[in-house]
Amino acid sequence: MSDKATRVGIMICTAKRPRMLQDCVDSLLAQQLEPDWQVEVCVVENDATPTSRGVVEAVPAESPVKVRYYQEPRRGIPFARNKTLEVGLANGYDWIVLIDDDERADPTWLAALMRTAIEHAADVVSGPVRRSYEAPPPRWWKLLKPIVGPAGMPLDEAPTNNTLLSARLIRPDGANLRFAEALTFGYEDIDFFSRAHKLGYRIVWSPDAFVEETIPASRVQPERLIARVQSTAAAQVLAARIRRGAARTFATFAPKGIRRLIGGALQCALFWPGKRLGSEKATDSYYRGRLRLARGLGIFRGLFAILPNYYSTVDGN
Repeated sequence: MSDKATRVGIMICTAKRPRMLQDCVDSLLAQQLEPDWQVEVCVVENDATPTSRGVVEAVPAESPVKVRYYQEPRRGIPFARNKTLEVGLANGYDWIVLIDDDERADPTWLAALMRTAIEHAADVVSGPVRRSYEAPPPRWWKLLKPIVGPAGMPLDEAPTNNTLLSARLIRPDGANLRFAEALTFGYEDIDFFSRAHKLGYRIVWSPDAFVEETIPASRVQPERLIARVQSTAAAQVLAARIRRGAARTFATFAPKGIRRLIGGALQCALFWPGKRLGSEKATDSYYRGRLRLARGLGIFRGLFAILPNYYSTVDGN
């Protein structure tokens, strides 16, 4: 690094979860920092009501990490994400780090992200999320497979739950990227970093930069999981429609949607009697059919830009 201080802004989007936000902020105040870093935390409240302002105001004035508070009253993840980018530009950060309000960072988290960025000449660095569950997910729900690989392993996309990015991605004299504000129900992060990758920006993996996330019991209830699948499918298809146009996207996804609607409906009908009788195998097969049906519905929601409302429900507090 040069003699010039490196300015780092850690961004948290939050809405109506002050307890979780408090735990997240506490973990960020405990980071192990290099003397030539100037680190600030920016909290963006995605709500017109300043529910979380008190968390920021409670940070001691003598804290080596300054915590700033902002509001984005337009409800929707991409609006809040874009607010963090505007804040990052206005504050002159060299690096912007994205973490979710329901996560807690290991004390060496930021150091690991920064080290990987420097050692591997990366524009974007993503790290792992270790999840624990207040209640076990259903048997029929497939958990995400963790990424396995060494530091510097190339990626072609990244989420926003544990990612560092160079300000070059968002500066007017750089890529000038923003999150797609049409994607108010998810996938805006994958879309953003996929576009960065296609522009030639280098995305790599940092296995030691981990955060912890506790999944509330409400998020693994069957109907909530099914709603999530539908929302994700809709977002993926709408993102494709934005990039490729309606006609090409319809030709690609409509047949898949029809197959999933028909297959899911038949599977639900076939195994519903067994579910009613208490058979575990039939119950699992029934819900897998519900997931297929949800993906089919999500595809057509995306094709016709009918927005799901999955994120209107806040899990946790």
